[in-house]
Amino acid sequence: MDGSRRELIGLGHDLQLISELEVASSLREPDVFFTRGELRHFESKVSPLESMAGAFAAKEALFKAIPAADETWFWTDAELVHDHHGAPRFQTHGALAGHLARHRLRVSVSLSHSGGFVSAVVMVVGGTSSLTRFFDTTNRAVRRVFRRIPADPAGAPQ
Repeated sequence: MDGSRRELIGLGHDLQLISELEVASSLREPDVFFTRGELRHFESKVSPLESMAGAFAAKEALFKAIPAADETWFWTDAELVHDHHGAPRFQTHGALAGHLARHRLRVSVSLSHSGGFVSAVVMVVGGTSSLTRFFDTTNRAVRRVFRRIPADPAGAPQ
């Protein structure tokens, strides 16, 4: 990862049969499952349906990877975009963006296309967990206590 103390918070995977989306016309409605930008991206590709299946699988994997929350977010709160090399990443909006920021979570996505299927893996990482922070705090407190106990050159305290 980035060298800092981060831990795996969630891992999601989704496998999508590309041909299943041929009849799913509701996926092509702007701002329901996909943003207008995502729909434009699909149409610019040699195989728009394959691109759509990849984005759909990525969003499914993302929602599996994010820990449960009381907030509600929408499909379009997670927009799959690509860098200049074509590598996918999520640009988040709305409640989902707020949730990730508040909990200092980072999301990574990987897509693979083969034999009529698209596979998506999403990894969510964050800072150290509350349990880890608890033990770190406890360990510091114990070390402070032990520093206050004078060492007896004759051996252990009686």
